[in-house]
Amino acid sequence: MSDARGVNEPDGAAEEDGVSEAEAEASIAAIVEAEREAEAEEAAVAAAEEAAELEEPADEVAEPTAPKAAPTRSKASKPKAAKAVARKLAVLGSPIEHSKSPALHRAAYDSLGLTWEYEAVDVTSETLADFIDGRGPEWRGLSLTMPLKQSVIPLLGEIDRVAEQTGGANTVLLDDDGVLRGFNTDVPGFVRALSAAGLESAHFVHILGGGATAASALVAAAELGAEKVDIYVRSLEKSVWLEPLAHQLGLMVRIRPLSQADRSLDVPDLVISTLPGGVTTDALYTDSTRRRAVLFDVSYDPWPSVLGRSWNAVGGHVVSGLALLAHQALLQVRIFVSGDPLQPLDGEDAVLAAMLDAVGIDASGAPLED
Repeated sequence: MSDARGVNEPDGAAEEDGVSEAEAEASIAAIVEAEREAEAEEAAVAAAEEAAELEEPADEVAEPTAPKAAPTRSKASKPKAAKAVARKLAVLGSPIEHSKSPALHRAAYDSLGLTWEYEAVDVTSETLADFIDGRGPEWRGLSLTMPLKQSVIPLLGEIDRVAEQTGGANTVLLDDDGVLRGFNTDVPGFVRALSAAGLESAHFVHILGGGATAASALVAAAELGAEKVDIYVRSLEKSVWLEPLAHQLGLMVRIRPLSQADRSLDVPDLVISTLPGGVTTDALYTDSTRRRAVLFDVSYDPWPSVLGRSWNAVGGHVVSGLALLAHQALLQVRIFVSGDPLQPLDGEDAVLAAMLDAVGIDASGAPLED
């Protein structure tokens, strides 16, 4: 027997649940076509959005037709970096022609491979503010001699602890943010120079002179562990300002006339002379004291000084002021390079050696033999 439905229905007209196969196939085809059209429309929308994102500028300044905006900014930044390489520095004072600071600093920057300029400029207390105000962005720092060490304090935005204690700053850092920062490198320069000369501590110290350098010598004496300091001066009235500083440092201090130096039986471990070079002094020391006490003579021009010759005559130990100049200048270089006097330089031993050689002294502070 054959199927009666298959016999009685024409080809292609068979039905399933009341729907012909042709109608079902047409309905499926319509659904597939609609899905394809929807997918094509979504793809077109996505492509349009992607194209819009690619054409959109990175900021509101660049035009959509400038696709190389980023490389242009990159190229523009290179000349700025090149311009920042060379820096300018100077030592200020009046008179200043005799200064050995340019020789010291130039030797340091040559050793460090820095193309920095360092010069000596005649500046007085009256012209100091105008000079500083006139410095451009290429200026990095200043070294100061007396009396500018005290005159500069009101012009500074920040000062370190030692500059605050002594009332004098011998170093000014011209920060890129416009702040003037003051430092006193004389005090650590004293300590480092004496340490290099073999003196690590001193119980009893004599200081000759009552000016700003005497204040730095007083703080240095405290850092060397001194308990007693005698200060010998020409004018007692002009030097009484040192007494409160000594008490603040915890030192027993006596301020006396220069003519009374070495009148006691208590021999000092160290005599620091801050007197100007070439001047005669009323301070008289016995042969015994000159043999036993180290003389640190801050003056270096002329050399040897009057006191230096008297110490040398009995075979005493003399440290030249050039040692102080070199060691305090090394700390200035640290400040100018990194902004921090405690941050050692790269290859610092070689830098210091070059500086000492530039002023003709050895590591202990003694003049080099010709």
